[in-house]
Amino acid sequence: MRNIFIAFIAAVFLTGTASAADNVKEMFSQGTVKGEIRLLDFTRDFEKTTNTRSDTAIGGLFYYKTAPLKGISFGAAFGTVNDINSDDDDTVYGILQKDTDGTHTSFSRMQEYYVQGEWFKTVIKYGAQEIRTPFMEVHDLRMLPRTYKGLSVVNNSVDRLTLSAYYITDSMGWSDEEFISLSDAVAAEPGGASAIDDDKAMAIFGASYDVPVDFVKTNVQGWYYNMADVYSQTFLKAAFSKDFDGFSLYAKPSVLWQKSVGDELNGDLDTHQYGISGGVKTFGFDLTAFYAKTGDDGIVAPWGDEKAIIQQVLAAGRAEETATAVRLAYDFGKLGVKGLSAYVFYSDYDVPASTGKDMTETDYSVQYAFSGSLDGLGLRARYADISIDGGEGYKDIRYYVTYKFAFGGKK
Repeated sequence: MRNIFIAFIAAVFLTGTASAADNVKEMFSQGTVKGEIRLLDFTRDFEKTTNTRSDTAIGGLFYYKTAPLKGISFGAAFGTVNDINSDDDDTVYGILQKDTDGTHTSFSRMQEYYVQGEWFKTVIKYGAQEIRTPFMEVHDLRMLPRTYKGLSVVNNSVDRLTLSAYYITDSMGWSDEEFISLSDAVAAEPGGASAIDDDKAMAIFGASYDVPVDFVKTNVQGWYYNMADVYSQTFLKAAFSKDFDGFSLYAKPSVLWQKSVGDELNGDLDTHQYGISGGVKTFGFDLTAFYAKTGDDGIVAPWGDEKAIIQQVLAAGRAEETATAVRLAYDFGKLGVKGLSAYVFYSDYDVPASTGKDMTETDYSVQYAFSGSLDGLGLRARYADISIDGGEGYKDIRYYVTYKFAFGGKK
């Protein structure tokens, strides 16, 4: 709690919409401040002998960015996670850290610290930073998002086209207090090597283009990831949508290829995933169907991902897996309750008996975003029921109370 108070007071005195500064003093006094306070309670209850996992914590994120001076700016972010009387008889869920004696432990960390240059519609950023690409992203599911160390370059010089390039060396997961090498993150994956001796970086190149056609709104994107002597990955995705009188249709096909390269330090890998989702929106309802097919090996995704099907707990991506799903969402704003929405999401994951066990997951989610004088405050409850053929099923329950804020700017 003390860490939250100190960070909040610091944010109050660091004023920040960034506008161009004329000198160093204005660079800092006209900076931007934003953040989010979070209260989370996550529990996973197992049907048989596995001990319950449960964390209750309060914390959040506090971001400060200077105004640009001749295109150069600096940014920093602080994250904190603080235990609220979690039961130490329960196993740590993963929001908090686990002490050597198994007890729930609070922690804090620097989430970002970087220098940024912006010229000719190109943003160049170096240092610790949150990045957003299909298979390396913030993956913001718990108290603190994932974050990374490296160089990023994003260019928007051509209308409708975004070009991206990244060189990433280290990452921090949801409950890490320090950065670890990407090599260690890959080795820690289920089925990964026990260790990868050399630290390997990830080079990422991406392009996203909004196609200028009137008949149907279309976006296409392509991404290439390469981790020398470990694996490479190509990801292609398109998004189509069309509005009609009273309803709209949409579809999102995607394809992913992964293959080990060079010395194959994490073992042999040669797989793919084809997927498509599509649906209809009308009268506040949003009905979506999903399909995904994975190749001979499981997908490697240590840093968040955009697999064809992702739920509260499970995601398509095991070796030789076929997954189908349907989700029905509703926006209660159509009934006059602005800010309230809910969905139910069911998936079936099938694999050969030699590979693993068939699984299903049913999710229920309801959330409410306040407006007016309470703008920024949000509530959410999520419940997932996971069934495993011949295995131990479990229930995953998550509660969120969040408050977003931003202030400051040029006086």
